[in-house]
Amino acid sequence: MPTDPLLRILYVGRKPKLVESLCALLKQHNLELLQGDAPPRPIFELAAVANQQLAVEAARQAPPAVVMVELERKSASRVRFCEMMRNRLPTVTLVAVTPALPEIPPHFDGVIHVPLVEQQVFGLLETAQNRCTGYLLQHGALVLNIATRTVTTPNGKHIMTPKQCALLQMLMENHDKVVSRRDIMQSIWETSYLEDTRTLDVHIRWLRQCIESDPSNPAYLKTVRGIGYRLSVGDEVS
Repeated sequence: MPTDPLLRILYVGRKPKLVESLCALLKQHNLELLQGDAPPRPIFELAAVANQQLAVEAARQAPPAVVMVELERKSASRVRFCEMMRNRLPTVTLVAVTPALPEIPPHFDGVIHVPLVEQQVFGLLETAQNRCTGYLLQHGALVLNIATRTVTTPNGKHIMTPKQCALLQMLMENHDKVVSRRDIMQSIWETSYLEDTRTLDVHIRWLRQCIESDPSNPAYLKTVRGIGYRLSVGDEVS
């Protein structure tokens, strides 16, 4: 099963000492991983924001796999925020960071108690990684993370819109098969109207710019004239 080399974490809170402690733990993990010969594990990337509005904007720009939220004794104010995150990122792992609550609050998948305990932090992150892995598709060097709407390609890593992600997922799930324009329009755009498919053409062009060495002369994502498209990446990984 493919593994995503990067696990993006978004921290929401106003306590800089907690952020510093978490950064130190993650930095040490990343250094040990890069220097050692351990089995493949993810590199952790942490972004910290002070409030929910900034968190929504950060999640829009770089969808996280894990959202850690500081909680006080009264957690009701975070309910709407958690519901919003869950709606936008259905597979996100929501973690409460709190010194007081002994049990998992509603809308959260886990709790990290303060002061931070290394075993607890990495236990939750490992669970989140396993959860994300179930949403990975891979063919050759092309890896799609459906959970975070990111794709790793020979040309780098890219963040996708929901439609872009759904289109690439459909093509990867039908790898090496011809997918008709009609089926794409019905599945992704929920329409059978084929007189104007310029939106599909734009999405196909974007995918080629991501995965092809020469988008004007595609080797992987080919047009099957009069029918649709076929994605054939190959299983070799360079």
